[in-house]
Amino acid sequence: MHSRGWCDIERACWSAGALLLAAYAVIAADAAWARQHDVARFELASAPPDTSTWSPSRVQAYHASALVAADPLIGVVAIPTVGLEVPLYSDASELNLNRGAGLIPGMARPGDSGNVGIAGHRDGYFRLLRNVKVGEIIQVRTATARYLYRISALSIVSPTDARLLAPTPRPAVTLVTCYPFYFVGNAPQRFVVRGVLIRTEET
Repeated sequence: MHSRGWCDIERACWSAGALLLAAYAVIAADAAWARQHDVARFELASAPPDTSTWSPSRVQAYHASALVAADPLIGVVAIPTVGLEVPLYSDASELNLNRGAGLIPGMARPGDSGNVGIAGHRDGYFRLLRNVKVGEIIQVRTATARYLYRISALSIVSPTDARLLAPTPRPAVTLVTCYPFYFVGNAPQRFVVRGVLIRTEET
């Protein structure tokens, strides 16, 4: 009787262990799928863009940047109404801006409270900003969430006017590029798109 009791306990332990291993396998597989899904989504955004509106020099710089090891993508910036979908990198180095958009140093990061600043070249991806309108939606997607911002203002400012890059009391995103979009040489102004956070969606 005593021996049968120990056998029952042993069988129960083995069964519990098997169930735990099965549960772990399901969780691990789900996590792996999620990672692959995020990577695939970011790789899609970093596929060769439509460069038909880009300047010849920016197209050349884009192809040259593709030959250099890239920083990891941290997300994607999209404005579906104008067809913008641009890879987002962790800083605004020239290399990163030649292949996408970059976070402006000293400003908030996606998911933080405050003002997320994102820079891009006016003769590359951000040339499409010339078509945006107040009320349209900016999406900032990361591996863990999608942040939806409604465009609240469009501004043209001098390069030294940093007021729109200041911290904000509520979560916001600020896209910055040079202006005019088709200016030859060093553009004398900045085009700024401000959006306010309306919703966060976990992914």
